[in-house]
Formats: sequence, structure tokens, C-alpha cells
Amino acid sequence: TDPLEAIAFIEKIQEKTKLNKEAFVLCKVLVGKVKLHKFNELKETKNILEKAEKVLDEIDGVSPVHSQFYLLCSDLYKIETKYREFYSASLKYLGCTELEDLSKEEQAKHAYYLSLAALLGDKVFNFGELLAHKVLQSLKGTENAWLIDLLYVFNSGDVAKFRAMKAQWSSQADLAKNEMKLFEKVCLLCLMEMTFRREATQRHIAFTEIAKETTLPVDQVELLIMKALSQGLVKGRIDEVEQCVMLTWVQPRVLDKQQLVTMTHKIESWCQSVQSMELMIEN
Repeated sequence: TDPLEAIAFIEKIQEKTKLNKEAFVLCKVLVGKVKLHKFNELKETKNILEKAEKVLDEIDGVSPVHSQFYLLCSDLYKIETKYREFYSASLKYLGCTELEDLSKEEQAKHAYYLSLAALLGDKVFNFGELLAHKVLQSLKGTENAWLIDLLYVFNSGDVAKFRAMKAQWSSQADLAKNEMKLFEKVCLLCLMEMTFRREATQRHIAFTEIAKETTLPVDQVELLIMKALSQGLVKGRIDEVEQCVMLTWVQPRVLDKQQLVTMTHKIESWCQSVQSMELMIEN
């Protein structure tokens, strides 16, 4: 119960475990937990995590120690409100933890914070991994079940649905505070989805079309495309004269079922065009 006593106890054990990398890392992580949660020593915890990570990199495979390590990382990022880093560490934690070992309440808590981090994290545009994770099921039937719908809305870049759900998401303080940031993100995802759905030969998209899908004024569309290009979400070039953009590439993402259907259609049409080219050459 006494944090200083706890640290002294672990440090004594740590001396004896130096030969075993996993045991050594676990001792470090346990000290980090006490320093973070009892003394709020963020810098100290960060140093401990950096040292522990170097040792962890030398261990083959994934051990229960990885789970403890990523949990401490995500706790630190949560306190620092670093959404993107928290999202990444939390997904890794769930990746090396058996969900059955967590209570329903813990699962729902992880799902809740992960969903918020995905929505608010800078440069987090890949929701597929979270949407495919079983942990999200723990939100079903709870007061936060709407978060699952909101993640699907973002994943498909549906600006109209995002606006329609305002009553629900604005009830959460962090989301309400970052309304502009969320709107920009859903618009960028909308542009990615528009590019993804089109055939490779039909990727000249007019500004007016993007304005219609994103509900942005036409004069703000170019800025949106420039943001997407600078963040590496799409590649292409803007034609100022024609007021359109030619997009050649869209950032790979983990796809949901609906996006897989789109992908199947694309492969089918690709096969057809290869076949017709083959016939043409034969003739």
C-alpha cells in the first residue's frame, strides 16, 4: 500500500532478475506504474519506458510482459492527452492481451477511450483495425453504443451522417470541443473514399463534386485537397484552370465489408479491361 515501499521491494527483486529479460522489463514496468499513478512522475515514467523498450526489442515473439508494457504506455499517453500515440499503444496492448482476461467493464472502458482517440488523433485515418476488433462489441447495449456508428461514419467519410449524429457526439465534452477538427477529418476521409470508389481511369474529380459530397463551399475545396496531399492521404495534382483534381493513389487502409465489395467490383472491371486489351492485341 505504501508506494515508496513498493518501489524499494521491486528494485530489490530487479537485481536478481537481470539475467531474464522479460522479468527485468516487468520489474521496470511495475516501478513505472507506481511512479505514474502514485506520484504522477511523467518524465520518470517516460525514461523507464524507453529503457524497457530497448530490452523488449531483443525478445522474440510476444509475451505477457508486452501487454503490461503497452498498458503503461497507453496510461501515460492518456494523461498527456496524446491521442494518436494512445491509439497506437492501446491497440498493441489489446493485440497481446486475451480479451477474456478483462472484465466487461474494462473492455468497455478500453473500447470507449480507443474510439475517442481514433476520432481525435492527428493522422489517424485508419479505423478498420479498430472496427474489426472484438473489443468494440463491449460497447453494444451501453450508453456509448453510438460511438460504433460514429466510427463507421468516419470510416466511410459520410459527412451528412456526421452532421445528423451531432446530438449524440456533442454530448461528449472532448468531441464537442474539437468540432472543427472532427469536421475536417471526416471531409478528408470523404475525399479518400471518393478516390477509392472510382475506377483508376475516372479519377479526375471536379471541385464542385467534392464540395457536394463534403458540404464545403467550392472555394474551400482546394485547401482540403492540399491538406490531403500534404498528409500523404492521396497523391495527385490539382488543375486550377479546370477546377478539378487528378488523383492517382489513395493511402492503404484496413477495409470494412462495404469497402471490400467496392474492391471486388474494381478487380472484376480490371479483369475485364485486361481481357479486352488481350483480344485487341490478338486481333
